Amino acid sequence: MRNILLATDGSDHSLRGAQYVADLYKGATDVDVTILTISPTIPPIYREEAHDPLIQKQFAAWKKKREEEAEAYTDASRKVLLKAGFKRSRIESKYVKQLVGVARDITREIDAGRFDACVVGKKGLGWFGNMFLGSITDKLLQISEDHPIWLVEGKKRKSRKVLVAMDETRSTVELARYVGTMLKGLENLSILFYHYCAPFTENISPEERKKLKDLEKRAVEREQLEMSHFFEDSKTLLLSLGIAEESVTYEFQYDQSNRPKKVTQAILDKLKKGGYGTLVIGRKGSTHAREFRLGSVAGRTVNEARDCAIWVV
Repeated sequence: MRNILLATDGSDHSLRGAQYVADLYKGATDVDVTILTISPTIPPIYREEAHDPLIQKQFAAWKKKREEEAEAYTDASRKVLLKAGFKRSRIESKYVKQLVGVARDITREIDAGRFDACVVGKKGLGWFGNMFLGSITDKLLQISEDHPIWLVEGKKRKSRKVLVAMDETRSTVELARYVGTMLKGLENLSILFYHYCAPFTENISPEERKKLKDLEKRAVEREQLEMSHFFEDSKTLLLSLGIAEESVTYEFQYDQSNRPKKVTQAILDKLKKGGYGTLVIGRKGSTHAREFRLGSVAGRTVNEARDCAIWVV
């Protein structure tokens, strides 16, 4: 059984999250979805003047309106799921009061419900604001480091066409395990494991590049061999979970260009040109220091990706 937490603030962006889940799991019978709505912070005047009869009356009206809005938001997402064939018994709703902050409250709900994924709109009109960096979405990524977050952006996407961005570590196999668990049993899957090799992450002079030519060649060959092993292990794992062999492919790309941010651009180009609707990326990549809760490649890729769902795992 797969258990999904769908956070909604009633915006079009959050409804796209519901549509993504509906498209991805259309026809599946082992997926439960909990639609989460969080109440806005209670205005200070309602807390400071709680004993004033007039304030109490106004607060009751304010509270009722928020509850009605939450019900409407939940109903809108539920309709999207029901239209896709989800059974009503597989859809639950939860309305909670904001305690600490929206991002931390969502994380608390993920912990309590043991969800396999939390789905949110990448941007929104309510909770998530119009800017990504510095928004609640960004904060959610930073503090939910032990939980997969799915960020949904754009309208048209092929949800079952999946691009897995491989880093140069064995964490790719763990990504594969998660991907296989979340996608097993689904038809018409297309999963590409993609690695972009960039031995140099900073600009260097032509003279330095010439001196490092032999070292670079050996580094690329070694990385290509390692990545092929990681892919074979990942493929074996996916096949054991019932994913069809013809659905799983691999691509290793190496470019002598050493412009900064080239890895991110390569992933985004592959995503767009290939028409992938789902991008899976490791949260930290090759950087495992605790102070970096989101790696630089992951952060840039999440920020710049368009018209897809990004699984940050």
